[in-house]
Amino acid sequence: MVAFPIAALFAWLAYDAMRVGSAGEIVYDAATEMATWEASGAPPGVQTIDWVTADLERAQRITPGDAQIDEMLGQLARRRIDRPDSIDDALAHFSRAVALRPASPYTWAAIVEARYHKGDIGPAFQAALRRAAELGPSEPEVQRTVVDFGLAAWDEMAPATRESIEKTITGAMRRDPGEIMQMAERRGRLAVACRHLPDAPRRVDSEWLTTCRSREATS
Repeated sequence: MVAFPIAALFAWLAYDAMRVGSAGEIVYDAATEMATWEASGAPPGVQTIDWVTADLERAQRITPGDAQIDEMLGQLARRRIDRPDSIDDALAHFSRAVALRPASPYTWAAIVEARYHKGDIGPAFQAALRRAAELGPSEPEVQRTVVDFGLAAWDEMAPATRESIEKTITGAMRRDPGEIMQMAERRGRLAVACRHLPDAPRRVDSEWLTTCRSREATS
């Protein structure tokens, strides 16, 4: 599973929050707390999620229409695995956030992940995936989300969506070909990734080169 959001995103949210007064202080503290979860890899308890959520809802009452608050509330809702409606709550927050800030590739990527885990890989999932790929072609976390969930749902993807996934794979291969090959192998889509291995300027593990050549020889 792709870990989303990353600590770097929360660091940016914290920096941005410093500029907005009292509500910003609340958001800053919440972003800092959430960043520690990502950095440590230790999942927070339900009570911790609840108090951070309550703080952010208080900040939202002070400054309604703040996209980053909705994005953070969406991430908190995704962590409430004890609630059957947690993904729906997350999607509602992400949808509001993307309406307020439509050029954020991270928010579109969050929608992709949430819809996938809901079992929805239809038009809305594919539209969000294409938008994330378009807006964040060089963002590592966006690349991971597009490639991982795109390959996982490959058989159901429309031609335009497959094109977006393949473009993202090309870009991601330039950054870390080994990671993308592992992702494709886990999703059973090595053939797709092998097509893009020549795009990788970094040294590629010989094992992957051998694997791709053997697939070509037997195809």
